[in-house]
Amino acid sequence: MKIRLAAIAMIVVGVGAVALAIVGPVFGGTPNSKYITSTVTTGSVSATSVATGTIAASTVYGLKFGALPDIASTVATTSGGGGSTGSNSVSANLTWPVLTVAVSVGQSVTKGTVLATADATAAQLQLSSAQATLASAQSKLATDQGGPDSVTLAQAKNSLDQSYNSYQQAVASQTNTNQQNALTLSQAQDAVTAAQNQLTADQAVSPPIATTIAKDQAAVDQAQQSLASSQLKVNQSNQQAAQQVTNASLSYQAAKLQYQSKVAPASTATIQADQATVASAQVTVNAYQTAVTDATITAPADGLIIAVNILPSVNAPSGYAVLESIPPMVATASFSESDIANLKVGQTATVTVTGPAVSVPGTLTRIVPAASSSSTGGSSTVATYAVTVTLTSPPATVLAGMSASITVTTASADNVLRVPATALQGSASAGYTVLIMNSDGSTTTQDVTVGLVTTTFAEVKSGLTAGQTVVTGTVTSKTGTTTNNSGVNVNQLTGAGGLQGGGFGR
Repeated sequence: MKIRLAAIAMIVVGVGAVALAIVGPVFGGTPNSKYITSTVTTGSVSATSVATGTIAASTVYGLKFGALPDIASTVATTSGGGGSTGSNSVSANLTWPVLTVAVSVGQSVTKGTVLATADATAAQLQLSSAQATLASAQSKLATDQGGPDSVTLAQAKNSLDQSYNSYQQAVASQTNTNQQNALTLSQAQDAVTAAQNQLTADQAVSPPIATTIAKDQAAVDQAQQSLASSQLKVNQSNQQAAQQVTNASLSYQAAKLQYQSKVAPASTATIQADQATVASAQVTVNAYQTAVTDATITAPADGLIIAVNILPSVNAPSGYAVLESIPPMVATASFSESDIANLKVGQTATVTVTGPAVSVPGTLTRIVPAASSSSTGGSSTVATYAVTVTLTSPPATVLAGMSASITVTTASADNVLRVPATALQGSASAGYTVLIMNSDGSTTTQDVTVGLVTTTFAEVKSGLTAGQTVVTGTVTSKTGTTTNNSGVNVNQLTGAGGLQGGGFGR
């Protein structure tokens, strides 16, 4: 049978090598079967994981008048949004008439660049009021900590002395009243005794005179009534004097307590309350001082202005006046659960940006350990994990929001012997062999020890040398042609004729 030698150039998909089918009929195959071969080379073997994602700025600062910069958005949180880092609540209650606007959207700025200014009159008035409140609170704290001054002490001592004098006067008045009342009672009693003695004497006269006896008896009765009346008045007078002494004593005791409270040092609770008041007043002063200082908005870092929401001579809105995007640029994507075990922070990556059609190197800087599930059709789901890659020196044409393909190198071996992965026969557990193409067209099966094996190349640690030719598959010519998935008419390609792990995708 006449054999025609033909050279068929073939691009091996997933292998990245050009193989030539130049050998005669395959031993044990059909007359039209031919080997596809490749040369053992020295190079790199890399395993990668790929996902599609989006370009974003690592941080976007939101800038307002009267407040420190806020983080408007960041990739540092799972949700992609950031929290406030320096929001000043007092600035929201102030009016900010815009004086100047020095930037426009798309402008690159450096740290410290003045972006806009506003009138700080309202903030300055509030600052002056807050400073006065702080001074008053500090004065009270100093007084309470240092104790009363000499004037306060003198006033407290004078009040106590006056109260004591009033008490002494009440006691003396009571003594005088008691003595006077005792004399009054004694005189009334003497009058009764004298009247009774006169009656007794007149009754002893013989014969007694009736008119005289009657007169004496009337005198006795009158003296006794006068004694009873005096006794009642004396009792009332003594009670009043005693009550005055009691009242004066109570007033004196109250004065002593008041004196002690004024001369005693302030309590710990009072000092703590004073300190809290001072601290609160200081916070308010600081806030208004910040508002006055930040009436001029400056760039917090080198970056790109992505929004300007103010105009000169118009009051600033309550939201952000300016938004600034801060480098580095990052690419974010969701990798499947089958890939995530091979991903590690620090791995190298290549980000291919769709819009400008550029590839940018990068480093994997963040893996969110919490998975999110997405549907794959029907009831099945697959878990994905958010991954962030920081770009290294991207060109100016790479902008936030662009779509990109992220390829992360999960393992690599450099400057090693390698063969196309389709050249391997066998398995990891049973061991691998390759089919060597000899110079005379015969083949020899060779045991090999492999290292890193990917879908493209396999690292060969032993069994082969650079330059040897190995079989990676076969091609069979048939009558007629077929069309592959790319629409090109070529002779039908088959697998490696029983070589495990060989073959080509169609």
